[in-house]
Amino acid sequence: MLGILDSIIIVISLTLVIGAVLRTAGKKQSDAEYFLAGRDLRWPFVGMSLLASNISAEHVVGLAGDGYRVGLVTGGYEWIAAWCLIILASLFTPLYLRNKIYTIPEFLERRFGWGLRAFLSANLLVMNVLTKNAIDLWAGSLLLVLLFGWNQLAVMLVLSIFTALYTMKGGLRAVVYADMVQGSWLIISSIVLTIVGLVAVGGWRGLTARVDPALIHMVKPLNSELPITGFFIGNLLGGMFYWCMDQTNVQRVLGARSIDQGQKGAIFAGFLKLLIPFILVLPGVIARALYPKLPRADMAYPRMVSDLLPVGLRGLVLAGLIAILMSSMSACYNASATLVVRDFLMRSKPDLSAQEQVAAGRRITVLMAVLGVLAAPLVGLSVTIWNYLQMISAYLGVPLCAVIFVGLLWKRGNMAGAIAGGVAGFAFGMFLFLDQNLDWALVSHPYLTSFLHRSILVWCLAAITMIVVSLLTTPPPEYKIEGNVFAFATTEQSGSGTDYRFWAAVLFVCTLSLWWTFR
Repeated sequence: MLGILDSIIIVISLTLVIGAVLRTAGKKQSDAEYFLAGRDLRWPFVGMSLLASNISAEHVVGLAGDGYRVGLVTGGYEWIAAWCLIILASLFTPLYLRNKIYTIPEFLERRFGWGLRAFLSANLLVMNVLTKNAIDLWAGSLLLVLLFGWNQLAVMLVLSIFTALYTMKGGLRAVVYADMVQGSWLIISSIVLTIVGLVAVGGWRGLTARVDPALIHMVKPLNSELPITGFFIGNLLGGMFYWCMDQTNVQRVLGARSIDQGQKGAIFAGFLKLLIPFILVLPGVIARALYPKLPRADMAYPRMVSDLLPVGLRGLVLAGLIAILMSSMSACYNASATLVVRDFLMRSKPDLSAQEQVAAGRRITVLMAVLGVLAAPLVGLSVTIWNYLQMISAYLGVPLCAVIFVGLLWKRGNMAGAIAGGVAGFAFGMFLFLDQNLDWALVSHPYLTSFLHRSILVWCLAAITMIVVSLLTTPPPEYKIEGNVFAFATTEQSGSGTDYRFWAAVLFVCTLSLWWTFR
């Protein structure tokens, strides 16, 4: 149970979040301020907010759970994310910021047309409910229930209400300011738990002596659940959608003060991602050594917190979890409000004032909080939280990633091709998902046991379909291409500081070195 000191630490954490929000309360709530923080975010805020909006309860609980189940290799998602953030900085950020867009679907309308904008926006809203909001609530509430026996529905309601209130008050600026506090808190608390766990297991040498060596190695064969080729190809292709095209993540880059600040913020987030396997996945491997017979892998993190941490430290770690949980939920709420208002409501009512847009955004925030609570029980049906997240994200995101990337790389791509490729890829992805999860075994091969390899097939089908249909239909007009493809993504520097490309190169080398070290 919580001690008095634990409770004090949690209250202090929430107070810091409220303080961060109140700092934004004096800002005039124009549409640009509410949805994009006035477009004046500097790179440290962009980078930490990218991390905090991505890392939530599904990472804290789910990564440890999958670390318990399959080992350190599940941290490979985080290292591939670092490369995706390099792509975001190099190719996508210049295109987005030069066009001064509010949403990623808005940019796609400029490149393709309204049809793809509506298709992507609707897809993102569904994913926000099923793969962000629901997972955040289920994983966070599960931990609190396991630790303290609280009612899970009550926990989800309280978290949703509190997060929705501060998101409605300050918009994206409130989200980003809170992210700085919550992201830092998460890193500190996770380091504490990892160190305590390593001490309990006898250090690194004691850990490697007590677990199967396979749990430490990151490079797995082609017929494994998480093969190295699946990461380097499948996860890289799917990760580009998540990090370069997903409104929830990219929105803080859209609010950057300049292209240079947005690029450096993305690279900073990449360096932070390198830490995640060591502070979130490694505790799961440690739990495997300490508690080899847990009934459910997702119990690894709660068991460590409950058994290993004394009063005070337990509050620190729990406060970090609650803080980062609210941070991710808040990012989801704000991104969803932006999508609905800018991509749908403004199309039917283009004369809405800034105040009316903000009011509509706040109503959407409330709706997202309710939908998240309703959808959360679906997560409990999965093998592990992390497995649910990665599989759903891959099959829903990869088709859109394929058509968007090809369309930005290839000037001949048009809306007809993009829609056809997206629909074909989505249908094929759902077929492979059902084939794998319902044991149809219609697609059977040793190298296709991993959904990462299957997602490569989905990406290829979507891309090929787009290319064929585009070639068979009318080329896009020149105004759809000018300024909207990668050929125009030249570097724009602020004239001060180190070129982001230097740090991008350092990040790439560091990531490769880590893969080699833990091969």
